[in-house]
Amino acid sequence: MAVSRMKKIQLLVHKGTGADVVAALREEGVLHVTEPAEELSLVTTHDGLKDREREHAARITKLEYMKNLLRPYYTPSKKGLDKMFNPHIEVTPDDLGRAVAEFDVDAWYEKCVDLEGRMRSAEAEIARKEVLAAELGHWEGLAGSVEDIRDTRHVRAMLVTLEVREYDDFVAELAEAVPESEVTEISRSGSTVYATVLYMRESELAASPVLKRHNVRTADLSGATGAPADAAQRLRDEAAAGASSIEEMKKEAEVLAESYEQVLVVLDEASESLARESVATHFGATESTYLIEGWMRTRDQERVENRLAEISPELELIARDPEEGEKVPVDLRNNSLVSPFEFVTTLYGRPIYEEADPTPLLAPFFIVFFGLCVSDGGYGLTLATLSFFLMTKMPAGGGKQLMKLLFMGGLSTAIVGAITGSWFGIDPNILPEFIRNAIVMNPLAEPMKMLNVVFILGIVQIFTGLAIKMIADFKDGRWADGILDQLLWIIFLALLVPLGYGFILGGDVPPEINAFASKGAMIVGAIVVLTGARKNKNPIMKLLGGVLKLYDIVGYFGDVLSYARLLALGLATGAIAMAINGVAEMALEIPIAGPVAFVLVLIGGHLFNLAVNCLGGFVHSARLQYLEYFAKFFTGGGSAFTPFASAKKYSIVKR
Repeated sequence: MAVSRMKKIQLLVHKGTGADVVAALREEGVLHVTEPAEELSLVTTHDGLKDREREHAARITKLEYMKNLLRPYYTPSKKGLDKMFNPHIEVTPDDLGRAVAEFDVDAWYEKCVDLEGRMRSAEAEIARKEVLAAELGHWEGLAGSVEDIRDTRHVRAMLVTLEVREYDDFVAELAEAVPESEVTEISRSGSTVYATVLYMRESELAASPVLKRHNVRTADLSGATGAPADAAQRLRDEAAAGASSIEEMKKEAEVLAESYEQVLVVLDEASESLARESVATHFGATESTYLIEGWMRTRDQERVENRLAEISPELELIARDPEEGEKVPVDLRNNSLVSPFEFVTTLYGRPIYEEADPTPLLAPFFIVFFGLCVSDGGYGLTLATLSFFLMTKMPAGGGKQLMKLLFMGGLSTAIVGAITGSWFGIDPNILPEFIRNAIVMNPLAEPMKMLNVVFILGIVQIFTGLAIKMIADFKDGRWADGILDQLLWIIFLALLVPLGYGFILGGDVPPEINAFASKGAMIVGAIVVLTGARKNKNPIMKLLGGVLKLYDIVGYFGDVLSYARLLALGLATGAIAMAINGVAEMALEIPIAGPVAFVLVLIGGHLFNLAVNCLGGFVHSARLQYLEYFAKFFTGGGSAFTPFASAKKYSIVKR
């Protein structure tokens, strides 16, 4: 349970075997690739690399296009929870080889482009005909055919539209400007008038300003022939026929979509090929060799060396320990019980390579605090059951680790709920006898007792944080810092605990203990004053700094008070659960629908309360780790170990 030990790797390979070496490294997924050391001053030459990258990128672009086009027509082979939690396509190495070899990306791309082009053209034509048919509906009062309204040698003839409020003024002004003109209203729809306008061509200069002034627009009925009603019906029939042709094209798409999974498999493989090519930009290179540098876990070194030796006995692999000042990537290694809590640690940050992994140190505290925040046995068993079920359905990864974490949180919550007698907000007095016998305290009836418990847990965690820092100081040879800044404060705070319990919380402390704590606190406090600013060379500032060091007591006092949130959240869970039960009882009195409403309120209310309090429990438990615990010993700031590895999105190769 620690930070994995790392080796700096330098691998010299001939370019002829470079592709095989890179493929093996990607399959193993163990090398965190870095740039070659500057002092090597290699003149890098990557002949043809950019061209190959462009080819792979173009192939990926075509496959992405096909994926997006065919996805709506694809019927997944997996259903339900299997589809949700295990969506990857499983292929054997032989299946993968055949899929890549047999799939002609360019030919399939042309098929898809042609199909989409025909579909888009048909859809555009249908839309145009439907719009034109709707427009013709306004002209059904027109005598004769649409094509009859056209300009002649001497007459200007137009189908126009304009606003109703402009119509009368327009007719009057046009009659005044062009006396021989004629305007005939065909129909009105909303605020628009549809009309015909006739005037002599020789009057164009007089008519044109009037048309512009009243925003008269020419109607475009191109493509329509015959009487408006007949033309509209004919267009609707043609649109319906076009819709039928689109349905046929969709069937073509469904046939193509039968190979959708093959498209995804080939897309994954194309992405892998691009990644294998692109990583070479981080290699040092000469005309005939590659120099690959990076970090590898010590435990992986022998296995990788053996595999690379099978590829080529001529390659050279040099491994060394990290040197002082090097930024080493961090890989956390914990057992299956602790590893789910890495999720909590990495939300805050990673340790630097030189320090210990804090995950095992926070796991017990986090899980207990989570249980105290949710604090209901029924909620705990529900959470544990749901998370265990989902955990069994999920593939390995972050989601499964989170479910493991919530499963343990559910068990912790169930234990806290049993001890405190909290079960779905039900009055403890009416619970079965065997459940009542397990109750140790009732926080709603005895909140101060529970407050003392959470304060004790907080003090224990703070002391643990100081002890961890003290041990780290001892390991690094800083004995004075470990004793005076950590151990001394552990003793000082331990002496202040009974004083605070009696003075602040009103607890009953035996006089002998009170007297011993008072004298001991004064002695240790004096030592803190004398040593708190020991690194300051000015005697006066050393004394003043030591006095100011005592002010840290306020910070520790505030840290302990922060743990009161555990009680507050636990009480809130129980109070809301009781309120939900009360509302359900009132809903039961509703005539006829009462029983249904009762069940819905109970199920919906308690599920909502569970979800909200799980979120609150997670956030506040994590907050206590980050602010009150990690602040005592954790440096952080390490970078993640991200090995060059396969990162397929859609498929898994089953070996």
